[in-house]
Amino acid sequence: LTVNGAKMSKSRGTFIQARTYLDTALNPEHLRYYFAAKTGAGVDDIDLNLEDFVARVNSDLVGKFVNIASRCAGFISKRFDGKLGNIDSAATAEFQSAFKNGEIAHCYEQRDFSRALREIMQLADRANQYVDQQKPWVMAKDPAQSAQARAVATQAINMFRVLMTWLAPVMPSIAAKAGQWLGADAF
Repeated sequence: LTVNGAKMSKSRGTFIQARTYLDTALNPEHLRYYFAAKTGAGVDDIDLNLEDFVARVNSDLVGKFVNIASRCAGFISKRFDGKLGNIDSAATAEFQSAFKNGEIAHCYEQRDFSRALREIMQLADRANQYVDQQKPWVMAKDPAQSAQARAVATQAINMFRVLMTWLAPVMPSIAAKAGQWLGADAF
């Protein structure tokens, strides 16, 4: 493990202790995600680049993954008393095929975590594109499209659930919290 491209050294200030990281109230699963995203099937050094760490957590976990649920949970909560609608099987097909073809599972089994997480984040991109294209915030303004807005928001939350299932091996505590939010049988 190197830090910002340099070998860890107390005298050079490139030494980070796990306890120091935890004492700063940073989520340890974010660091797990970062390390997993940099870990391929081989044995290679990993560089903890602090700027890259912040950028990856903000981009992947906040901007892509959490964004899916946060964009749609409000619609379900405010307009539909927290009750989801029906799942659109056609929109779910791509996510189901990624699971059924076993690519992500194969990556995990081969310890190619970086590839697994890239695949998962590509699906997160597609989920966000789905929400962007459907624009449930626009539909929600028109009472005639209320059911469609609910369906889109439900679909997005289902996509979030599927993505969380795939992220659970890397972020089990966050997956457990998401499971509680979604309901006991979410995973």
